Amino acid sequence: MMKLILSLTLIWMLSSTGGALECNLGSGKTETCKPNQNCAAFADESDDNPSRLSGCVSGCAIAYQTISLNFGFVNILRSVDCCNTSLCNIRSPPYPNPDQTPNSLQCFTCEDQHDTVCNKTIQCAGVQDRCMKGRAKDDNSVGCVSRNLCKAGEVLRFNFPSGTKCCETSFCNSAWTVKLNVVFLWLGLILFTVC
Repeated sequence: MMKLILSLTLIWMLSSTGGALECNLGSGKTETCKPNQNCAAFADESDDNPSRLSGCVSGCAIAYQTISLNFGFVNILRSVDCCNTSLCNIRSPPYPNPDQTPNSLQCFTCEDQHDTVCNKTIQCAGVQDRCMKGRAKDDNSVGCVSRNLCKAGEVLRFNFPSGTKCCETSFCNSAWTVKLNVVFLWLGLILFTVC
């Protein structure tokens, strides 16, 4: 009986790994996706430097979509096409139209990604219908973004931490930021002068 159970378990394990999704990476290379991933192809129109990417991504909605961000020092417009069959991402989506019409939304942004106070204003355009405030690694991410980027930034190959906040009205991404070590410095000075 034990041999039968082991044999059936081995057959089940071998047959369950055979259906892994393969995605195109470009240049004749492929990637085997994890169980919760789909294939995706990207076409970027970013700061006059068009590029194409493809591979496995997690949680990407099976559809074509355009995403956009403008943080003042970086402006990216990306077409994304997600699919769920092997090598379905061989053809890249078309580059998005770089001529985005300004809309009524305005947001705060930074002069550069290392600023601690971000009080410069920026006019949103095209699909940018949200203001965002957050951090990516050690850089500030403050400016205009599209709704789908707020919902699935990491999925769409933007690496924002979970602390990123998006809002829908002009200047709702408050420009005032203070690093935590500055707060402790002021608190220490106040306590020092009082004692």
